[in-house]
Amino acid sequence: MKSTKNIFALLFLFVTVTAFAQTKREWREYADIAYKNGDYKSALTFYLKIIDKGTSVDLTFPYTSKPYVAPPKKNKDSAKVVKDSVKTEVTNDPLEQYTIHQIADCYRLNHDYANAEIWFKKSVDNKPVDYPYERFWYGDALMKNQRYPGAAFQFEMVMNDSEKKDSVMFKQAKLKIAGCYLATDTSNIKSGVIIKKLDSIFNLGTASFAVNYYGDANTIQFTTARDGNTVLDPKKQDPKYVCDIYTLKKTNSGWNSLSKIEGPANTEMHEGAGFLTLDRSNYFFTRWSTTNKNECSIYLSKSMNDKWLGAEKLNDNINLAGYKTMHPSLSPDGSVLYFSSNRPGGFGKMDLWYVNLDDDSRPTGSPINMGPLFNTPGDEVTPFFHYYTSTLYFSSDGHPGFGGLDIFKSSYNSDSLWSAPKNLGAPFNSSKDDSYFVLERSQRNGFLTSDREECKTCSGGACLKVYSIEKDPLVFDLKGTVYNAETNQVIANAMITVKDIRGDKEPFYLFSDADGNYFTALDEGMELYLKAQKNKFFGDAGNVTTLGLTESAHLVKDFFLSPIPSGDIVIPGIEYDLDKATLRPASKKILDDLTDFLNLNNNLTVEINSHTDDRGSDKYNMKLSQERAKSCVDYLISKGIAPERLLPQGYGESKLLIPHATTEEEHQKNRRTAFRPLKEGDIRTTK
Repeated sequence: MKSTKNIFALLFLFVTVTAFAQTKREWREYADIAYKNGDYKSALTFYLKIIDKGTSVDLTFPYTSKPYVAPPKKNKDSAKVVKDSVKTEVTNDPLEQYTIHQIADCYRLNHDYANAEIWFKKSVDNKPVDYPYERFWYGDALMKNQRYPGAAFQFEMVMNDSEKKDSVMFKQAKLKIAGCYLATDTSNIKSGVIIKKLDSIFNLGTASFAVNYYGDANTIQFTTARDGNTVLDPKKQDPKYVCDIYTLKKTNSGWNSLSKIEGPANTEMHEGAGFLTLDRSNYFFTRWSTTNKNECSIYLSKSMNDKWLGAEKLNDNINLAGYKTMHPSLSPDGSVLYFSSNRPGGFGKMDLWYVNLDDDSRPTGSPINMGPLFNTPGDEVTPFFHYYTSTLYFSSDGHPGFGGLDIFKSSYNSDSLWSAPKNLGAPFNSSKDDSYFVLERSQRNGFLTSDREECKTCSGGACLKVYSIEKDPLVFDLKGTVYNAETNQVIANAMITVKDIRGDKEPFYLFSDADGNYFTALDEGMELYLKAQKNKFFGDAGNVTTLGLTESAHLVKDFFLSPIPSGDIVIPGIEYDLDKATLRPASKKILDDLTDFLNLNNNLTVEINSHTDDRGSDKYNMKLSQERAKSCVDYLISKGIAPERLLPQGYGESKLLIPHATTEEEHQKNRRTAFRPLKEGDIRTTK
């Protein structure tokens, strides 16, 4: 295998250099080989030998056996040791400038931002022409270390330097400045939220991440690299560096009954980021190679007779060879699979994609990129669709954030549109990487994965750990004011009827105070129809919902009531066939609107009157108009309006609007249908 050959080559080089005196260029050669293979720890050791010959060589090759997750960061004490033990000064020597740059980059790629900050500062001080992005990465390290004012200053300098030279770097620096301001804005700190690192049943071993619910809120799955994981040959693989999927159950005594997931998911390869469908018949999960980080695909295992069948790799349309495909999540009905991938056709590194699934949960057609609303030149990963609020959560380092990967959310509305992604703020997000966000149905409990805390126990492994989320119940209330629609004066003692659209709860009633205001608390998950009424006014109505809301909210709904006029109100557009009382389809649509109006104003009794022009005999016109008025009333009754609230009345040509009409337009105005309020019941008795 290629990586194994690289190890042997590096070992050969090391044995060779122990027998002969080494030059700085030889150390660079060994370091560059390790750096190219992703062994940043060994690369650091060799690069530091160029700066300080007293640096000891510690040959380890973690990338040959460990999970492909971020390496651990060193604590502040280790950063101080490096800073104090290796003395460097500003230099113009190309080799030393290169070496300092590489040391800084190794610390960055190793997620050791304390040391990255130190060494990028050294590199910036050297003003290296060959490494124009050093100041950007210095600012990035400051940002990761929560030194936001200093980071913003560095990014401003990057913007000044790149404005006319490098539009990409200019945009990236501008984005980072926005993130610095976001992180220092206290309004982005959410109250009523507790994020807590979980105990060793979750976080034992070198890495723990990717919690998801496994069928119900009291059973979860998660990925962990720890002793006892699946390997074929313990002499060649260390179990604590191989990722397997486990389940946990919640009882009165807490989370316990830890066990490996049932079925064929766990192998000598890495498995993680699983998703069980609501009917528990299909299980999607990610599997990736222990030797090649780009061999990462989504697999599907199906249940039959309560037994899991062998896991199958999804087709090549999804799992494109040579690219990473991971983090499966499904829509509520199981018809859409969301995932992340660095496949061609995206906007940057890892992007969010989706694909339609058939009735057998297999992909149909090619994946579709979720577009620039979600995806950026950076990474977008770990999608999670919250069924009950139609909200997609994901992590990104390409939108303005606190430093590393931040958690964002976007809601899907009834118009089939996604809202602009919103940063969840602190304490969900930190200056480090925060991902794999999940919530149970009530939104009060969940989990996320983070490397926000220094890790002293993961020797050579990644410090990804599982954190619990505890949220206070969401709080909703509704207020508003009732106005006169013509004068904008407030209306006191108007009645507001509040109805549950789904009929789960009984209607309740509110009354506006002397200032026209009303107020009420609301429950979660409500869809409400509201109408305001006042005698001598036509009512007004609207809808309010707390369904799908993911944050506490103060809702506002104002009402505008129009005074009831004394005369006729023409109903425009009521048409009949010639010399007939039969309603045309267009007339029925207009009468449907009148039905809604009469339901809203359910205290009114009205006269439906019909008129003709002055062509034809008086007797004929009177008879025709009466039949037409009755056809309107009959239709309204068929739509549920009580007969006693309706009076049909034909007036023939006895009430012409335009006497002696000569044009067809004038005749049409005379041929009208109208309604007139006859009497008004007390709104309190018509609830």
